[in-house]
Amino acid sequence: MRNATTVLIIEDSASVCMFMAQTLQKVGYRVITAADGHEGVTKVIQERPHCVVLDVILPGINGFEVCRRLRIMDPQRSFAIILASIKNTAADQSWGLRQGADRYLPKPFTAEALVQLVGDVLPEGLRPPAAPQQVTGNQPRPPAQKPLPDWRKLIPHRVEDADLLTTSNPLSGSVAISDKQARHLYAAIDGRKNVEELCKFTRLDMIEVYKALQTLLAQHRIQLYTPPELLTDTSLFPNDL
Repeated sequence: MRNATTVLIIEDSASVCMFMAQTLQKVGYRVITAADGHEGVTKVIQERPHCVVLDVILPGINGFEVCRRLRIMDPQRSFAIILASIKNTAADQSWGLRQGADRYLPKPFTAEALVQLVGDVLPEGLRPPAAPQQVTGNQPRPPAQKPLPDWRKLIPHRVEDADLLTTSNPLSGSVAISDKQARHLYAAIDGRKNVEELCKFTRLDMIEVYKALQTLLAQHRIQLYTPPELLTDTSLFPNDL
């Protein structure tokens, strides 16, 4: 199997990872796995896979960032990258391709769709010849995926003292709002208002609030929650608008 075409799966869900691994192994691929982005980058260096199937929502660094790092490491595109995610709007897919992905695979997907897409991104000589025939029949079903929340309904919580902006302004120079507006926005982050409500309360437009929250997230001054009080992955917040 060491000389077989190798596919690296970077996926933090054990059940989804097993489904993909079993599906690809049955049609002749050698499969290796990683549970997060850092481990995935290490395995790319060690194993030199022919194809990487990369989940977008990962602990630590998200799949978009992992994809960008892999393409910096491999500007010649010596291996293919498929991004897989329930974040499957046109904007998400466009952003993923701009980070260097070859294809985008919306979740949930069938075994047939996975095998077909992996085959599509590989040169013909690397495709197992029996793959199309072997993928039919009684295949494992992918685990059900929970729908993503609308990012505008996410609720920011401060992790710093509420008086932070009385002595400093972490948004200074990073977003196009005044110091007074920045202080007003930060004070309004009370753990109850969602992003949409913050816009109405502060009378700032969505782009201004979005950019301010992106800055505060990057500085680890806020966390995002979905109702009711569930801490969520910051990659649910879009990378750009």
